[in-house]
Amino acid sequence: MENIETKLKQFLGDGKDWERKQTNIPGVFLLRLPAFRSRPECVAIEIDVTNRAGGGGGSRRRGIIIRSREEIQDLAKIFENSKLIDLAAALEKINPPQAKSSTSTIDSEIFEV
Repeated sequence: MENIETKLKQFLGDGKDWERKQTNIPGVFLLRLPAFRSRPECVAIEIDVTNRAGGGGGSRRRGIIIRSREEIQDLAKIFENSKLIDLAAALEKINPPQAKSSTSTIDSEIFEV
C-alpha cells in the first residue's frame, strides 16, 4: 500500500489545476492549486461540509482551503469559540430554510487518508 505522501506527490505531479479529489474523510477534499505569483503549485485541503459536486447550481463558492497545520490550528481556535455557535444558531433562526443538496460524488476514486 502506498503511503499518503507518495500519493499526494503523485496527485501534485499528475493532477490538473483546480482538480478536486474526494477523501475518505466526510466533507474533506484535496484541491490541486496552480502556481500563482511566487507560490509554486501545491495541494491543499478543502473543507466543504455541503459536499457540493462543483459546477452546476450556479455557485462558484469553495469550501475552506487549508495549506498548513498552522491554518488548521488557527481555524480550530475559531471553531472552539462558543460565540461562533451562538452566531450560527441566530443565523438559522433568521435565514430562510435551504433545500438539502443531494449527495453526489466528485470522483469515483477516493483518496484514502
